[in-house]
Amino acid sequence: MPQDQPLIIPFGTADPAKAMEVAARDARLGNIVTINTDDQEPLRLHHGPYDFRATPRLGTASDTETRLTLLHDHLHALCDLWQKAQHGFIDAYFGLINATLECEQTTLTAALANYGGLYHYRDWAFSALRPLPRAQIPLENGSFVAIDFAFWTGGGLVAINLKGVQTLTKAVRNQLTTLKQNGIAIIDVESARLANGGASYLETLLPAPFHHFWKGDVLPQSPFKPTIVDSAEGGVRF
Repeated sequence: MPQDQPLIIPFGTADPAKAMEVAARDARLGNIVTINTDDQEPLRLHHGPYDFRATPRLGTASDTETRLTLLHDHLHALCDLWQKAQHGFIDAYFGLINATLECEQTTLTAALANYGGLYHYRDWAFSALRPLPRAQIPLENGSFVAIDFAFWTGGGLVAINLKGVQTLTKAVRNQLTTLKQNGIAIIDVESARLANGGASYLETLLPAPFHHFWKGDVLPQSPFKPTIVDSAEGGVRF
């Protein structure tokens, strides 16, 4: 990865150069994220940017469950239409978020007790790490390595490699090796086991930052900021 400069990751695309070009004209229109690698803050679901222009019902998404569904569907739309395992990963990942919240409901509810009902324990869902589907990881030479999903944990980049979708070519194996040599953690996810085990399988694979994901956030935050929905019909809570 490029050193001593922000990490810029195009995602949801097979053409990173085009995504960068679009974003250069208007950052709101390009699927890219810019990460300050000196910052220990993870990239969370409540962090933008999101291109919600084509998202239906956005202006009336006033409750957590509706907002989670919109995010879930938005991330599905960024996956390869024909890669069933990518869509399965999104379903399993949101299943893991939900299962974690239910397991920790008592603790999370107690943490919000002093706020007069302003927050609900499920609002912490938006503190979960944000997946970047079809991420394009930049290399020092200006090229990109395509990966099924990428996450920024605050301590480093985690790349999800879905195995069993198709036989890896030598070129892809070399690219994965290059990512590892650049300090990127590669997590191999078996597509068949993902289909069978879902969230329970992911729980065994994903490292510590994916568990107790609300740590570091003082209060729940929403990805649906006023600037995101200012052109949508209806209103939102905040």
